[in-house]
Order: sequence, then C-alpha cells, then structure tokens
Amino acid sequence: MSLYGTGRSEGVAAALLIGALVLAVRTTGGLVDGHALLASLQPALLPALGGLLCYRFLRAQGRSRFTGFLVGAAYGLSPWLLSIEAMPREQIAAALAPLALEAVCRCDRPSWRERWLPWAWICFAAPFVAGFTMVGLCCSLLVVTGLLRTITCGDRDDERPPVRGLLLIVVAGTAAAANFVWLDLLSPWLHADHSVAPAIALAAHRSSEPGLDLAAMLRVPGPVLVMLALLGALRRQRHVDASVWWSIVAAGALPTVVTLVPSLAAALPDFLTAPFVLTAAWWLVLLATAVLGAAGLDDFLDLPLRRRTALPWLLAVAVLAAPLLSVLGAHHPAGEWPLVATFLGLALVLPTWRKLGILTFKNALAAFVLMALTLPALQVPPTNSVPPAMPAGEFGPRRPAGFDGDRPTWHYSGFSVAALIGAMLLLSAMRRRQRLRPTPTPAKAAIKKKAKPSQRS
Repeated sequence: MSLYGTGRSEGVAAALLIGALVLAVRTTGGLVDGHALLASLQPALLPALGGLLCYRFLRAQGRSRFTGFLVGAAYGLSPWLLSIEAMPREQIAAALAPLALEAVCRCDRPSWRERWLPWAWICFAAPFVAGFTMVGLCCSLLVVTGLLRTITCGDRDDERPPVRGLLLIVVAGTAAAANFVWLDLLSPWLHADHSVAPAIALAAHRSSEPGLDLAAMLRVPGPVLVMLALLGALRRQRHVDASVWWSIVAAGALPTVVTLVPSLAAALPDFLTAPFVLTAAWWLVLLATAVLGAAGLDDFLDLPLRRRTALPWLLAVAVLAAPLLSVLGAHHPAGEWPLVATFLGLALVLPTWRKLGILTFKNALAAFVLMALTLPALQVPPTNSVPPAMPAGEFGPRRPAGFDGDRPTWHYSGFSVAALIGAMLLLSAMRRRQRLRPTPTPAKAAIKKKAKPSQRS
C-alpha cells in the first residue's frame, strides 16, 4: 500500500490519491446540488492542489507518509478552503502557500539545500501568482521567519553557510512576487473578487442565520485536525515547537474575535477590519492546526504508550463537545452533528490500537478519518465560480478593461532578475559538485589499465 511504502513512487501515488479524493468529494457535492459536471469540477481543482502540496510540506517537515496523507486530505477538504470560492485569488494563494513553506524546510537541510536553492524563488513567489493576497502576505511572513531561523540556528553545514544563498533567494523571490502583483497575469481568467465576511465564509454550511459561533470556528480546520492537535497538546508535543504554532492559531483567529467586541473593533485600523482581511487570516488557523495535528498523530503512532492519560482526557473533551456547542452560541446545533460524531468517533477509535494491532489500526483510522472529512465538505454548497459563457467563436480568456497583452519587455524585469539569480546559484552548485566529485589521477588510471580484467574494480 502506498501509505506504508518507502520508495518515491509510493509517495507520488499517495500525493495523487489526495488530489483524486478531494476532486471526487467536491465534484460529488456540486453534482448533488444540481451543478453541471464542468461547474462542479473546476472549483475542485484548487482544493485538490492545496491538499497535494500540503502533503509535500508535511513530508518536508519530517512527518510520516501515513500522517501526511490524512492531514493533506484534511487541508484540501477544509470547509474554509472550500467556502472561499468567491475569493479566487485568496483560494489560489492558500493552495500554493504550502509550496513556499516546503521550500523553507528543504533549504534548512544541508542534504536538500543545493537542489532547492536555485528554484526556491519560484516557490516563494507562488502565493502571489494571482496578485496581492492576504494569504500570500501571511505566508511571506512565515517564510521570512523560517529563513531567519535557518540563518541563525538552522541545520547549517560548515562547508557552505547558507546566508548568502538564502539572501539572494529572498531578493529573487521578492522581485518575482512584485512582478506577479504588478502584472496580474491571471486577471483574465478570474471573475470579480468579492470580499466575503467571516460570518458568511465560516458558516457556509448553513442556509440561514449566517452568524459567527464556536461551531463555525471549529469548522475552519475541521474536527479531525482539532482532535489530533488536542491529542498532541495532551501528550506534550515533541516533533514541533507547539508554542509557536499555537501562537499562529491565535494570530489567525484574533482579528475576527476582536471585531466581535465593539469597543475594541473601533480602535483598530480600517484595514484590519476589512472583511477580506478577517476571512483570509483564518488560513493561519488552518495551516497551524494541520501542522500540530500531523505532529500529534505521528507522536501517538511512534509511542502510543507514552502519557496514557491523554486518551481518557480526549474522550472527556469529546463527550463535552455537544453541550459546549449549544452553550457557546451554535446557531443551529442540530446541523453540527458531523463535528460531534467526529469528536466521539475519533476518541473511541484511538484506544483500539492495542486490540487491532498497529497495521490494522492504521487502516481503520484512515477509513474513519476519510469518512469524517467527507461529511463536512459535502455540507458546504459550491458557488458558481465559473465565468460567464463566451459568445460563439470566442476562445481563450476574456481581456478585462485596461488589460494589455502586448507588454514591453522591461515589464518582466523582475522575472529576469529572479531567473538570473537562480541560474547563478544553479551554476555554482554544479561547479561545487564537480569539484567534490573524485577523479582518478593519471597514476591510478595507468594502474587500472594495466591490471588484469579480473582485478579491475
């Protein structure tokens, strides 16, 4: 099975399976709601890409293939990622952001640094391919923070300190990102962006009373990731710096929570209270919970007997979930049954690892998690994000007002600078590998030529 293999082909198969799973679930939801096949398939492409790239990011962090598969699927099927179809630029950025974070993880390791440095600028600029987005801005802050950590206390080798190469890549990525934002190359393919308020985006699964409540906030990462993150917290997370990622969770939710208090909302700048800023900031919650959930599951699978009291406490939290949702403001508690069922089911499935055996337990856990991810995703109705049909005889994207396809060459100067820096780093890496490659001396070559065929190595 690809989830337990060790080869590269198994990893590629697991990543493709995530994309196929997200495509199937999202397309099925669109067909059930009466949309045509094309109108159901097109909005599912970006969440599928996001799940695939999240899997790669988690693998770069050192997570197992099994955990990366489940959490990558949870990222792609996140109700928040599905509900922001009305903000296609933010959705594109959220789908491509894990690629930039993967590049940071790869550049932090000496064994991968030479391979990724020449191409890292493309990854860093990828979240801005659709123009300026809040998700891209948040991702850039995480990227810069990760690179600073790599320069100061990362896994640096003595032969080649990464400071110069990383700084060059930052310059190249900034130039490419600025060029993406200025040119806005995808604008002909994207319909008008609408600023979706958090109360609408987080409560897209409800047809009435689109208010903001605890259940809507829990649906941003989904109940599976919430439970796995809590499991890691109860077991005192070992694989990641939990305090940093929980702080990122708080930073993503804080802007929306603050706006619920009128006195605090009045003191904030208008930019921080804009609907698209509040909605896009929840991407930080989704990303950080995915990292914490993956690390928590890997920690449990590595040493399930460590801190045995974590599972009873997790069951107690699941039992209290149903009354807490109604007490803390769920507008439609009856419609939140997938959350309660997932909380209870996952808390009951985890202790069965001893009776089933670890391999059978992984299969049972994967089946339950995939079913639990499907139910909330099917509750989010797809929006009609396909652009209007073109008149007969027209092919390709429409050009909006002011779009000029015949741009001067200097408009692409940012890409040229970034590509030049990448080419210089690639050439430097190739020369370094040639110097390190052992070449036989003339004396050794002569000895090898005169030796008998049976003695030649």
